[in-house]
Parts: sequence; structure tokens; C-alpha cells
Amino acid sequence: MKSINPKTNLLEHSEAKIALYGRYLSVYLNILHRAGFVKRIFLFDFFCGEGMYENNAKGSPIIALDCIKDHYYSNRNLIPNMTVWFNDIGKSDFEDGYKVDRVKHIYDAMLIPSNVDVRFFKEDYRDIFPKAIELVKQTKDSKGLFFVDPFGYKKIKPFDIRQMLEVGDTEVLLWLPIAQMYRFAGSVMESRFSGSDSLREFLTELFGNDLPEFESAYDFVEQLRERFRTYLRDLNSYVDIFTLERDATNIYCLFFFTRNIKGYEKIIEAKWQIDKDHGKGFTLEKTPSLFSEIELSGYKQKVQVFVESAEYRTNEELYNFGLENGFLPKHTKSVLDNIDNVKIAVEVVSLDGKPAKGYYYLGDMKRRVGIRLIQKLGI
Repeated sequence: MKSINPKTNLLEHSEAKIALYGRYLSVYLNILHRAGFVKRIFLFDFFCGEGMYENNAKGSPIIALDCIKDHYYSNRNLIPNMTVWFNDIGKSDFEDGYKVDRVKHIYDAMLIPSNVDVRFFKEDYRDIFPKAIELVKQTKDSKGLFFVDPFGYKKIKPFDIRQMLEVGDTEVLLWLPIAQMYRFAGSVMESRFSGSDSLREFLTELFGNDLPEFESAYDFVEQLRERFRTYLRDLNSYVDIFTLERDATNIYCLFFFTRNIKGYEKIIEAKWQIDKDHGKGFTLEKTPSLFSEIELSGYKQKVQVFVESAEYRTNEELYNFGLENGFLPKHTKSVLDNIDNVKIAVEVVSLDGKPAKGYYYLGDMKRRVGIRLIQKLGI
């Protein structure tokens, strides 16, 4: 069988990554279009790649341009003012010239709305991303989405993510080669090898000098997420992950960072659209599961313990708790619907003086209700 060149073809797990990006971007544009205060949306793709590949798969810049076009034509030829940067310093694997030149060639044949300012760059990431941050900082009433998809991890630092979030109303999607990083994480503090300095600096910034034990690549991902949450806690940031696995030696992860709770909900929603069974990630070899993710993760028990650990939990607290565990309000409602109603009853308490008839307020922050579990009398 002829091997597939990953430099000239978008592999299946990468297509799943781009699909998640596209779904989130579509929702992102729809929400911001309806938010009248947003005067300009920034979109930065720092490692944009070739744009199109031999297997007719679309890369991130073309998916982004398609989302922009689709939004425009679906909204009576209207779209918020946008500034889009596509950058890649790399030479093309298809032809003489640069990768970003191929993207520009495709862009030139597309009908993009005139109020969408698209620019192309061939700069080193470490040079261009501070310019992008400064541009967002100087623009009032703006929102920014950073898509950071490097080949490897050597150029990326956790402080970059902090800077992107500090600038204001921004979101970040960061793609990391987890299996590659995990393979060397255990020895990076003692040994020197190609790439060890970059990996050591990355991990030290998050964990300090005493790295914990990582039991597996997936444990490595989970610990990275928790350390990012701690690292960015002072910014009131939310961190989520979407794993992509080609095989046991090729595991990647898309990290999502935001300071907006609704943005956090929407990326989790997009994850569940891609992975309808578990809302966690993509694997090339899918094995059907006899159990739902709620059962496999013990989420039902987690919700019950969370609610019972206080006099009651507000709908906002349960909303946040669900998102932090990777579940949407509908999943939390399903848990409450299926609580053992022989021994336990779900009681809803109004906290705003209005009648409270159910706990369907989980995603409605206009109402304030308390939810508690009570033992039925005589049980």
C-alpha cells in the first residue's frame, strides 16, 4: 500500500481538528454578529499551512474563509468587520514558493466580503504574535481568536497563551503533539537532546522544577490541562481539551482557552458534535461503547456529591460544574432526571421570588434557583 505523505495530505485526525475549528468559528461569528458592541473581530492563524492538500482536504485558512462566506450569505449579506491574518514562514511542499502564497492564490479566487480585511505574512511566529496582540490591544470593542497550530512545540511557550488572553476578549486554540512531548517528559530534566531545551522550558513554566509522574499520554494531557488552569486562574480563564489519536504513538490535543463562559460552553458543544458518544476526542479506530460517557466517567455520582455537599447548588453553579467536567446543561439535566427517585427527590428552590417549576434553568442565567436532593420520607 502506498504510504500517505502527511506534508501534502491532511490526515484524518487533522481533518477532525479542522472540523472542530470550523464548527467553533461558525458559532463564534454568529454570536458576535448578534452582539452589537463588537466593532471588529480579529482572526489570527500563525501556522496556516498550504490551504489545500492532495486529498482535496481543506486546511485551516480555507475552512476559515468558507465560514466567513457562509456567515455572510446566511445573514442577508452582512458580517461584522473582520481582520484576518494568515501567516506561515515555511516553504511549500507542492511547488516553489511559500505555503502562504498557495493560500493567497486560493483566496484570490474567492468572493470575500469587502469589510473582511485579509492579510498574508511570512514571518517567524515569535516575531508576528506580539504584533497581533498589540493590534487587538489598540482596537476598542474588538474580539480576537488565535489559532496556533505549529509543526511541533519548540516555538510555543505557556506565557504566549497568557499574553493572548490578557489582551482582552480573546480565545485561543492551541494544537500540541502530545505523544511526542510525553515520550520525553520523563527524562527532559536530566538529559539533553534535540528539542529538550524547549520542552524543559515549556514544562518548567507550568509545573516548576519538580515534574510529576505521567502514567500515560492521556494522563499527561489531563495534567497539562489542570496546570494550565492553575497557571491562568488569576485571569479567570477556562481551559478545555479535545484529543485526537491516530494510533498509540500518534496522539495530539487541541487546547482551548477563553475568559468567556459562553465561549467555553460553545467549544464543548462543538466537541459533542464531533464525538457524539463521549465529547472527548477523535480516534481513527472507534470501538462502540455499551455505556454512555456519563456512566463511564462517573458524572452521575460527581453531580450527586456536588449537590449534596452544600445546602443547595444554584443553577449557575451546576452550569459551571458541568462545563468544567466536559458536559453540557442537557447532560446535567439528564443526570438529575435519572436520580434514584425511589429514595431521593430533586427539589428546586426559587432564589428570585418567582415561581420555580423545574430545574430547566441550568443554562438560563436570567433566573436564579437552588437545587437540592432530599431523602423521601419513610425511606
